[in-house]
Amino acid sequence: MAITNLMKLRRSGGSLANVLQVFASNIFILGLNVGTGVIIARFLGPEGRGEQAAMIMWPSFLAYCLTLGIPAALVYYMKKKGEDQASLYMTSLYLSVILGFVAMGVGAVLIPFWMKDYSQEVISFAVWALIMSPITMIGTINTAALQSREEYHLYNLTRYLPVVGTLLILCGLVVTGSINPFYTSVAYLFPVLPVTAWITFKLVSEYKIRQKNKVKSGKTLLSYGVRSYGTDVAGTLSGYIDQILVVGLLSPSSLGLYVVSLNLAKILRTLQGAVTSVLFPKASGLEREEALKLTFKVFRISTIVTLIVGAGVFIIAPYLLVILYGKSFVEAIGIFRILLFQTAITSVCWILSQGFMSIGRPGTVTIIRATTLGLNVVFMNVLIPRLGVQGAAISLLTTALIELMVIFLLYTFKHRVELRHWMFSKSDVVWLIDRVRRQKERGSAAM
Repeated sequence: MAITNLMKLRRSGGSLANVLQVFASNIFILGLNVGTGVIIARFLGPEGRGEQAAMIMWPSFLAYCLTLGIPAALVYYMKKKGEDQASLYMTSLYLSVILGFVAMGVGAVLIPFWMKDYSQEVISFAVWALIMSPITMIGTINTAALQSREEYHLYNLTRYLPVVGTLLILCGLVVTGSINPFYTSVAYLFPVLPVTAWITFKLVSEYKIRQKNKVKSGKTLLSYGVRSYGTDVAGTLSGYIDQILVVGLLSPSSLGLYVVSLNLAKILRTLQGAVTSVLFPKASGLEREEALKLTFKVFRISTIVTLIVGAGVFIIAPYLLVILYGKSFVEAIGIFRILLFQTAITSVCWILSQGFMSIGRPGTVTIIRATTLGLNVVFMNVLIPRLGVQGAAISLLTTALIELMVIFLLYTFKHRVELRHWMFSKSDVVWLIDRVRRQKERGSAAM
């Protein structure tokens, strides 16, 4: 019965249906990632897992650092200026390709310097892997376009098909006895390519006939994008700075322990990812007061769900890590529990940040993220040499708490959000039940 109701909700459309659809995909992707993570951890061990992580993180990291805020700008203006969607998308695509090649150049200089303590083979592979940076950049544009068009079925496909491909290739490597850090890195990088090519071809085929005003679209995108760019950079650095510093300061084995803990802690991001994927495009089409009202309602409901799920995962953490990854990763239990708290708080912060983004205040999020990022770098350089990977986890948790405090103060004193809007209430339950009822009615009508 539950599955039948979910299918009806999916067919009926609407924001709640979209959130549930993305959430279901997030759960599926999480399961796939756990499967790939188990294979990598058990066959490569902490050191091999660390080398593999160090090789594949650069294309995405550098691409996300050089977006110039264009993906966020594309979502914002494709909702505001529906008649210019073709020009906005095509212009974004041109810019993304250029920026992707810039990322390759930056990486070719940075990687040999930063990974000097790794073997020459690992460094060379990491440099060659940079060819995926333009592909990654195009993928972010496609994702933004699909969100704006509310094509969440395709949006979800672009996210889980590469992971399915990775899992299949890894299984093939295990069967043939060919598993090593280099082949497994290819398994993670390659499947993105055909999926990105497919979606790009589909969108270009639809938009290329109607595109116009590319110069005007470029100025429009960069006007918003530059203001939100700091958010992209700070968000990317916040997600990667810990791994980058661990790469530079500690051994591959330490990085392996840390990456396993970090990836498993992402269990709590499944709901946040689903909510923000739908919330930003939806709220961008609303007036200021309505956008903030929707943001806080979603924040309250998602926080309760996150707390319940987080409590359960925290309790079973010691058993979960050992069962999945083996006894060689038992040292990661304490790190995982710290990162679980940090992930929960960061998820809440990112949902609240969508309110600033949707009312045309991306600069606020940029300042917040840049500040917490600076603190993160300071804390990590102090704590990692003293506490190892646990120091990196504590640093992330500390800055997440600071970020939440800053967001609370800004909303409370600058945007006059009353304290009652932060508190979960009976009206939220009523609203959620009403939304579910309406979606069921739509689903029944669609049948």
